[in-house]
This record gives sequence, C-alpha cells and structure tokens, in this order.
Amino acid sequence: MTHESSIDKELKEELKKYKKCSKLLRILEEDEEVYHLLEQANKVMVVRMGFNDHGRVHAKIVALNALKIYSILEKKKILGNIILEEIGNSEDVRMALLLGAYVHDFGNSISRDDHEILGVILAHSIITRMLKTVDLNVSIGKIARMRSIIIEEILCHLGKYRSTSLESKIVATADGTDMTKGRARIPYKLFKPDIHKFSALAIENVSVMEGEDKPVRIVVEMNDTTGIFQIEEQILQKIRDVNFKDYVEVIARIKGRKEIKY
Repeated sequence: MTHESSIDKELKEELKKYKKCSKLLRILEEDEEVYHLLEQANKVMVVRMGFNDHGRVHAKIVALNALKIYSILEKKKILGNIILEEIGNSEDVRMALLLGAYVHDFGNSISRDDHEILGVILAHSIITRMLKTVDLNVSIGKIARMRSIIIEEILCHLGKYRSTSLESKIVATADGTDMTKGRARIPYKLFKPDIHKFSALAIENVSVMEGEDKPVRIVVEMNDTTGIFQIEEQILQKIRDVNFKDYVEVIARIKGRKEIKY
C-alpha cells in the first residue's frame, strides 16, 4: 500500500459515519479544478522554489489530522464555532475542516508570498460550489457563514493573521503535523540541502491522539536530534501563533533518548 492510499483509507474511515462529508471527499478527489490547482501549487513550491510537498498528499494529511484533532476535542465537549454560533451541526464542522484543509494551499499555485490571501481568492467560488453540490437544499445564509469560517482557515493557516475560530486553529495545527521525511525527499534531491531538509528527513512519524495534560497529544518520532528543529520551527510555532497551546501537547521521541515533552 502506498503512502497516499494509506492516507485515503484513513480519511474514508474517519468520515464513514458522515454521509455529506464522505460525498464531499469524493467530490474533492474527482474535481478537475481542485486537482490542477494542487498540482500547480506543487510545481511552484517543489520545482521552482525547492520547498517540500504542498500538493494533493499534503492536503489529505492536513485534512486527516484536522479531523482527528476535532474528534478528540468533541469527545471532551470542546465544540467548533459552527456549532457554538448555530450555523450547523457536528457534520458541518467536519465539512468545514475537510474543505478548508484540502484547499488551504491553493495560493501557492500563484506565489508563496501572501499565498494565504491568494488562496482565499482562488478558493472562494470553489467553496461555494462544493457546499451547494454536497447539499442541494442548503440555504444561502448557511453557505455564507460556513464559507466565512472555511476562508478563515485558509487565511490563518500560517499564524500570520489572527485566528478566532476553533476550526481555523485546528487547520493551522494540522498543517504543522505534516513534517515526515517523505515531504523533504524531492527538494533534498533537487537542491542544496539545508537544516530544514535535514530536520525533515529525521522525522519518521507523526501521530495524533488523546492527551494527558491537555486534550490533544501530537507525538513526533524521529531518528536524529535534528528533527527537533522541525518541531520547534513548524508545529510549536503554529500552535503558539494561533493561540492553541492550551489544547495541544507535543511529545518528541528520539531513538535511544528520553522523550521530550513540550
């Protein structure tokens, strides 16, 4: 089983109880415009700039981990703003997380600079189209309000803009979880290696699970201490930037060494 097919299987399992979410996932996977925007984002980031993967696989990993984080929070009665603000229900929260996570990097298809704003522009009509396709009876008001939260997820995923909804904080955190060595292999071969690539190559696995001191625990397994740079510069920075530190604990496990708890 390939890495992508394994992610696909997990995503479908995570969403199997939710009919509209499962339909949305199928639409996202089959949509030509979505496919080509993610392909172009990857071309710009990997081929032109020598960054790590920002294409379809990255989108799926972020979506999967966002959904996992919310499932844990929901068990602990920590609910999305879509519910708290009476926009929709539990499935609608998951739809917003899936859609926002899947399209959050569209802006990279144009430029890395301000790609959050560019992504909002590119995704606006697609979000509307997707929500209408999934639910033919959805009201204009519900589309407008859900779309606002999904756009916030895109705009705030780097932590540069203030994140105020639970949904946007989750997507930013989930974006930081995709740092395993598979993301670094292409640019590592194409361009001169640096600390970012060595650090990414040290990361073996990232797991999302229930926490002990905080609701969610993210465990990062690595084969070398260089991976700590990836944790501190990527996921911890995102968690701090979106003010999500009270909800997530991060554990670093290094082979042959005592684990580090952040």
